[in-house]
Amino acid sequence: MNTELHTDGLAHEVVLPKENDYHGHPNYLKVYFALLLLFGVSLVASYLDNFLLMVAIVFVVSTLKALLVLNNFMHLRWEPIPLQVIIYMALFALAALIIGVYFDVTAVPRDVYQG
Repeated sequence: MNTELHTDGLAHEVVLPKENDYHGHPNYLKVYFALLLLFGVSLVASYLDNFLLMVAIVFVVSTLKALLVLNNFMHLRWEPIPLQVIIYMALFALAALIIGVYFDVTAVPRDVYQG
């Protein structure tokens, strides 16, 4: 085990063990093609005749794309577990709010708001 400590030359920075410093980079090209594929799925789903199925597919695909971005580009995958739990709970609460008000918003006839 290498316990050599290092800094970037600044006295106020925290000194970390060298083996915990770098986590590597994800395969950005692979993530890009996954996002591109998911975009294609949501684009194809927008042509479905069944509105509820189309909305469900688009929301699921959008959630998957957001998770890919969070985990790979924002490096959430390498954050401590308690921070991940807090962020995912906040996202779950946001999704619950959106799903909770969706049915109220869509239950109102559209011609009521036309002036």
